[in-house]
Amino acid sequence: MNRIVFNMLTLLIFSGIAFSLFAQIMILPGIAADEVRHFPAYEPYRAPLLAVAIAFIACAQVSLVALWVLVFRAQTGIFFRPGTQPWVITIGAAVTGATLLSSGLFLYLTFVGIPTPNDADMGELGLWMASGLGCLVGVAVLGIVFVAHRLVERATEAQIELDGVL
Repeated sequence: MNRIVFNMLTLLIFSGIAFSLFAQIMILPGIAADEVRHFPAYEPYRAPLLAVAIAFIACAQVSLVALWVLVFRAQTGIFFRPGTQPWVITIGAAVTGATLLSSGLFLYLTFVGIPTPNDADMGELGLWMASGLGCLVGVAVLGIVFVAHRLVERATEAQIELDGVL
C-alpha cells in the first residue's frame, strides 16, 4: 500500500478518536440530561447508563489506538515481527469489553427493563434490539480478531524462521 492510503487511515483513526472524545465529554451527558428533563423517571438510570455508554466508547478508542499502532507497523515494514501480537490482543480485549458491556445491557433490559413514557415503548424495544445486535456483532468481530491473531502469529513465526535462514 502506498503512503496516501496509510495517511488516510491515520487521519480516519485520529478523527474517530477525536469525535468519540467529543461524544464522551459533550454529547452523551447532554443527551442524558435532556432525557431526564423530559421524563424524570429516568433519573436513577442516567448515571449507570451513561457510564456504560462512556465505557463502551472507551473500548472503541482503545481499539482505534491499537489499530493505529498496527497501521504504523505495517507502514514501516515491521508488521510481521515480534511486538505485533500484543496490539492484536489489545484489540481483542477491547472488543471483549465492549461485547460484555452490550451483553450486560441486553440482559438488564431483557429481565429488568427501564420505565418508559407511554408513547415511547418503541424506544425501549429499539434499545433492546440494538444491545442484542451489539452482542452478536461483538462476538463476530471477536471471532475475526481471533483468526487475525492466529494468522499474525503464524506469519511472525514464519518470518522469524526465514530471517534465521537468511
